[in-house]
Amino acid sequence: MRAVKKSMSLAAMVGMALMGTVAAAPTASAASGNYIQFSNNSGFLVDTCYQWQGPDGIEAKNYCHTSKPVGQTWKAYFPEEATGATATVTFAMGNGGAKEYLYDLTPDSSHCFQTTGLWPNGGEVLRTNC
Repeated sequence: MRAVKKSMSLAAMVGMALMGTVAAAPTASAASGNYIQFSNNSGFLVDTCYQWQGPDGIEAKNYCHTSKPVGQTWKAYFPEEATGATATVTFAMGNGGAKEYLYDLTPDSSHCFQTTGLWPNGGEVLRTNC
């Protein structure tokens, strides 16, 4: 009986240690290679802009990919210190004006999108698997 109690106590300590390891795991960041990807399958030029969330000064890393033509795929990698991002997608629609989509994204995984659509209906943004 004493051996059973000892082994149960040991199992409980191992379980507690493992739970502490999981709770102390760091949050995902660019170090893990997470990104935002777009593939342009629409009939329009596409602009994508990225506003990073995180500590003071991270806004200096904001940028845009502009005038991406049909058939192109591109990525924006999360900065290491980012805690989130807002991606803005704008379709160049000619005389009809621009059509814009906003996405709030977390750095804990990669996010992939595909643009579709033709004139005169406008562009659409679809979430896809990475």
